Amino acid sequence: MLLQRISNHNPNFKCHTRFLNLSLITCLPLSMLLALETAYRGAFPSALSWMINYPKQFLVSYILMFGFINFFYILHRKLYLVIGVLLISLLSIIGLISRQKLVLRGEPLLPWDLILGKEALNITKNFSGAIEIIPLLYIGVSAIVLLAFIRLIPRETFSWQKKLATFTLSLAVLVSFSTEILSLERTFSLRQINWSQKLNYDENGMFLGFILNTAYLTVDKPKDYEQELVKEIMDNTEPAYAVDPDFKPNIIFVMSEAFWDPTLLNEISFSEDPLPYFRSLQNDYTSGMMLSPVYGGGTANTEFEVLTGLSTQFLPKGVIPYVEYVRKPIVALPAILKKQGYTTTAIHTYDNWFYGRNNVYKNLTFDKFISKEFFDQPEYYGQYIRDTELSKRILEEIKKTEKPDFVYAISMQAHGPYSTEENPDKLIEVSGNISPSSKAILANYTQTISDVDQSLKLLIEGLEQLNEPSIVVFFGDHLPMLGTNFDVYSEANFFRDELNYQDYLNMYSVPFVVWDNYSGNKEELRISANFLSSYILERTKKTGSPTTDFLNSLTQNGSNVLISEHHQMREAISQKEIDQYQLLQYDLLFGNEYAYLLQPDHKPQPNNDYVLGDGRAIIVNATPPNTSVIEIQGEHFLHDHKVYVNGQLVHTDFENPTYMTASLPERLNSLSEPLDIQIKLTDSMGNVISESNTFKLDTF
Repeated sequence: MLLQRISNHNPNFKCHTRFLNLSLITCLPLSMLLALETAYRGAFPSALSWMINYPKQFLVSYILMFGFINFFYILHRKLYLVIGVLLISLLSIIGLISRQKLVLRGEPLLPWDLILGKEALNITKNFSGAIEIIPLLYIGVSAIVLLAFIRLIPRETFSWQKKLATFTLSLAVLVSFSTEILSLERTFSLRQINWSQKLNYDENGMFLGFILNTAYLTVDKPKDYEQELVKEIMDNTEPAYAVDPDFKPNIIFVMSEAFWDPTLLNEISFSEDPLPYFRSLQNDYTSGMMLSPVYGGGTANTEFEVLTGLSTQFLPKGVIPYVEYVRKPIVALPAILKKQGYTTTAIHTYDNWFYGRNNVYKNLTFDKFISKEFFDQPEYYGQYIRDTELSKRILEEIKKTEKPDFVYAISMQAHGPYSTEENPDKLIEVSGNISPSSKAILANYTQTISDVDQSLKLLIEGLEQLNEPSIVVFFGDHLPMLGTNFDVYSEANFFRDELNYQDYLNMYSVPFVVWDNYSGNKEELRISANFLSSYILERTKKTGSPTTDFLNSLTQNGSNVLISEHHQMREAISQKEIDQYQLLQYDLLFGNEYAYLLQPDHKPQPNNDYVLGDGRAIIVNATPPNTSVIEIQGEHFLHDHKVYVNGQLVHTDFENPTYMTASLPERLNSLSEPLDIQIKLTDSMGNVISESNTFKLDTF
């Protein structure tokens, strides 16, 4: 009250009031943003570092936060401040929860975590006892102190007219950004890193990263979506092929990174065919062109279409379904084939967390996912694991099992960028009227893809020796990004504008081949990626799902290509078929799942047996320390495995897959009680992705 009376008799009171109000409307959103980023990043200096390193992202975040809090500026000053303090506390807690989720699950808090019902509850269960009490107490005490401090703030002579300008500006910010989230990316040239939400939040900040993700929260419900229409679709989608439950060939999909045929560039010539083995398979087996949903990147979208039979054409442009939508069990090829006695394995020569595959594959009902981390000292080609290592691993997995195998393998060797410098060791010469840098890019890509061709040969020849019925589908996920702005393609006049139908086809068509050792089939096909699963189920005489049965019925009508809406009228599929497809997809992915009410046997079940890797490391025995060194015997040890003693990482030496040693620091070596020995494997994000049993070692 004393401060109140002093302020009221001060001749500069109005000036001080304006300064106070200006300070509040500018500093309060900054405080909120810093509270959130500090809690999420774990330290105030980390939040400051983000502001300095990513000023554009910080500025956009600040503008958004300004609109968010100053929407309440129209209220009385003290009420406005109380709301501000409560929001600071709430955002701090949200940041802390997001950090804990990142630590526990390798992924921060995402918008869809808040709308997934039981899935969101499962997240909170994982946090039980995990959130440290000290940060929460700090947030609580700080909130109490700030609320107490508000009592010292001078009262104002309330006039909503004087607040109207700030309120209107805030409202304009909220309305413009909430209605045009996707344009926010384009306007400010922001980069949403869909393949890793951790990196997305690291760069954009948690607040902005979270908001950018909300653009993909909802998909519009098709008109007339109701159970009767779903039933009508399913009643008319009986597959038109015979099923043989006793015939169970190994089914292998190899999605070869950026695999494409460079000889399709008519104005370019090569000193030799870069794909001689692939070409020989084209001549003798089923082959053709597959329409990919993406160009130059977005591998996971092609993978999503192939595995599920669903189409990204019905989803918001730029969305990555693996990241935004695959948050529950979904019927896909692994689930379909597992029900029919198959072992289902995913293999990828890159990080397990990329595109969230470590979690997605569980929902697709893979038994296991063997990622880069589980390749022991593989051979590299440049910065990526060589594709021959992938072929060897596929063959190893098939040899291990007595059951028929379904393997979905993804390579990385041919991933860009491709150097603009000429490689002196190149074996294939490139000729044509293109710039030197484009010629170098194409030559380097061609040399890489030529080596990939040899990995395909290794796989097929290995399968021929196994004497098991097998089928291989080998295809590219998308065209390679040859230059930063379609440089090679445009200079070679291969395509310039995707609004042109032929240019679009050139831009999105990738070659594929289907080899098997039992049928002798040879067809020339042109299909889009989403139809590939239904085609292979027909080739292998396996039962399908509501989606693949529907796609098979479309194929019987000559409709097996779904592409961009701009060009769709040039394809055979009718608008009625498109509408039915979209309605069925909505029902299965976002809707009430009427299809499973009609056919309950197809409803996907929780996949509780899913594991990362191929065999958990097992400690069979450990000898007491000898000169501070523990000798550990067991199974499935890898070079990258590390030993933990009583939960602490210790120096580890790998000897062979059954023997490792660990050096104890003095503080552990001097303990008299038993030691807990465990072996763990961490990925490039620092997440533990596999761990052994705990072995208790007596030290006395």
